[in-house]
Amino acid sequence: LDESDASQPRVIIANYLYLHADCIEGSHFYQYCCANPCEDLMGQLESSVQAPYSTPEEIMRLVSKMSTSSTASNRTLASALARKLEDVADHHDGLVPLHGRLFAQWMHFAYPHECPYPHLAGTTKISVEGSEEAGLKLSWSEAEMRSYVESSPDSAKATGCDM
Repeated sequence: LDESDASQPRVIIANYLYLHADCIEGSHFYQYCCANPCEDLMGQLESSVQAPYSTPEEIMRLVSKMSTSSTASNRTLASALARKLEDVADHHDGLVPLHGRLFAQWMHFAYPHECPYPHLAGTTKISVEGSEEAGLKLSWSEAEMRSYVESSPDSAKATGCDM
């Protein structure tokens, strides 16, 4: 829950989806993990830019061409996004560091369903108060987890995770 503006509390969907670990231990030697779609987007950018920094114009051009299941390619990005990216560049001699927190925040606004919002360390906490009273189980034994995974082999595929 983002309560930075008390009059408008919000749930940041990408953060909620990636809150829990996205891996299941398959054995002592390997894990099954779902891919983070934001990493795919960053991989596309890194492949095109081939540098740790880029100009706001180049990033806007590249990002406008990248599509996901929730965004079309060749889209026109909002002018507010361009201004935010220019603000980041203003703090770094005209270039945007691709692996900084501010750019990660910008990616969240460009791809709100794919990229989690990176909060400052120590400014958020997980609130599970009252969850067990509401009937939500907060922890599971290893046997319960294995039983669930083995009993529903298609559940991972239904959520878009191909294990």
